[in-house]
Amino acid sequence: MKILVIGGTRYFGKRFVHRMIEAGHHVTVLSRGTTQDDFGARVERIHADRRDAAAFKKGVGNLRFDAVVDQVCMNADEARAAIEALAGRASHYVMTSTLSVYDFHGNLNEADFDGGNYQPQTPTNPMESYKEGKRAAEAAFLQAPFPCAFPRFPVVLGEDDYTLRLFDQVKKIYLGKPLYFPNIEAQFCFINSADAARALAWLVENKKEGPYNFSSPETLKLKELVALIEQATGQKAHLLDHPSEEAWSPFGVPSDWSMNVEKARREGFVAQSLTEWLPALIQKFARDVHVAR
Repeated sequence: MKILVIGGTRYFGKRFVHRMIEAGHHVTVLSRGTTQDDFGARVERIHADRRDAAAFKKGVGNLRFDAVVDQVCMNADEARAAIEALAGRASHYVMTSTLSVYDFHGNLNEADFDGGNYQPQTPTNPMESYKEGKRAAEAAFLQAPFPCAFPRFPVVLGEDDYTLRLFDQVKKIYLGKPLYFPNIEAQFCFINSADAARALAWLVENKKEGPYNFSSPETLKLKELVALIEQATGQKAHLLDHPSEEAWSPFGVPSDWSMNVEKARREGFVAQSLTEWLPALIQKFARDVHVAR
């Protein structure tokens, strides 16, 4: 299978590329070329900024692909540029989407956001801009002349998370720095980076279409996440009872925010349970923080 990966040089996109190489597929990676990777000569490379529609189209040229996996499409303009560049030359498209397309709620199903009925909203903050961008991108791809799938991921965690979201939470608790959660009783969901890459591979290899929720099967109260970190670090969290921009947790949400993954499970994909990977990851970060100190 000939696969184009747009933005596959870090995190779970990088893991996906490795999976595809190991499975014997012919992989082409399109990126700006600013992030080093370890693919070597095992992949073809296109250096282009996908945000520049003309450069993107020129970079892709007349190549044809059995599947395209787009890790970095952030809005409708980028989606339409990809459609124009690949119309007639892509057989299947997977655009990485997000839990953020949904409004805050628990046990969210794929039908809780329907890109076909998308009505643009005016963002009022960066989080809403991200949400609206991804919603609009999904809606745009529904007009594409090729079948599309939309994997909707929650926060993706792993040792290779370049954002350091979980690591920083562990570090703050270890050092006694303040944290703020607007609702520490809220149920949240996560997936690890290995499973996120595996989910992308599952969509590609099974030629799936439409939206799919992917996360570990169970949810976790944010206070339970804090308790796991306290246990691993041996330190009591310094939790504020008032908002603080500096202390605000990247997992701080006002209410439950979790996805129902029954659709993917019913069709054959199940992510690892939180208990299989999250405590071990937190313990690993706790050891790293201790050594660094």
